[in-house]
Amino acid sequence: MSQEALRSAPSPSSVDEAPADVPESIAAESFPPLTFLLEEVRSPGMVRADIDALIVGLGRPPAPDEPPRERADLLLGLLDRSNPVGDYTGSGGMKVRHAAKESLLAMGYPYAMELPPDLLETKGADGRAAGLTAGNVTLAVGSALYQSAGLVTVWFFLEYFGMPAAPEVTFGIGAVLWLFTVASLVGHHSRSRDLQSISSVVLWAAAVVWTLVALPLALFTNGVALLFVPWHLSLWTAIALRPEAEAEEAPAKSSTQSSP
Repeated sequence: MSQEALRSAPSPSSVDEAPADVPESIAAESFPPLTFLLEEVRSPGMVRADIDALIVGLGRPPAPDEPPRERADLLLGLLDRSNPVGDYTGSGGMKVRHAAKESLLAMGYPYAMELPPDLLETKGADGRAAGLTAGNVTLAVGSALYQSAGLVTVWFFLEYFGMPAAPEVTFGIGAVLWLFTVASLVGHHSRSRDLQSISSVVLWAAAVVWTLVALPLALFTNGVALLFVPWHLSLWTAIALRPEAEAEEAPAKSSTQSSP
């Protein structure tokens, strides 16, 4: 090969570096700024894909040249309850307001401190605070202890009437009761709806059984049994530890907004 041909051939470094410029240009075109995505959502010809694009954009970290203050102000505007865009829902079921909340929290201090207080605690559709409360833990443990004491009383009655396997039956029921009480508490703490739902069936079954035990006894004790049989505690526990409703952070949108 001649010296001129060698001099005219591209160097290996330039060949290796050339393709690296292409993804950067494509990335710049593929990820438009949030202001542009927001304008698309606000436009009269908005479609569901525009909402999805905005939610995806909110989930991306800020661009190097994007002023943090400008981004935080945009997010706070979407978090405003009076802003209808915050209520728009993407095809995956996520609302724009929820995506904006996560994006603002991801920005860290000091911008995350500007999150509106009413969004700090997510509530379910039934108005209950999500997660596990100290009151629910106290109620569940106290109820399980009281029901265990009631099962000991049942055991003495079964032994008195000579029923076989009385200890195994009563202690087995007690073990199941404790197992699913703990499972329900874990389900509420970890926000696992599967654990909550399965445990709720057992807790409601316990409430029904204790109620069926209390009613006949109440006839023979002039209602005194209603005070001591733990039907009330088991029912209260089943209600308090019922499965959480789906998280809801904003009022429902009109049909035209939810189905653009």
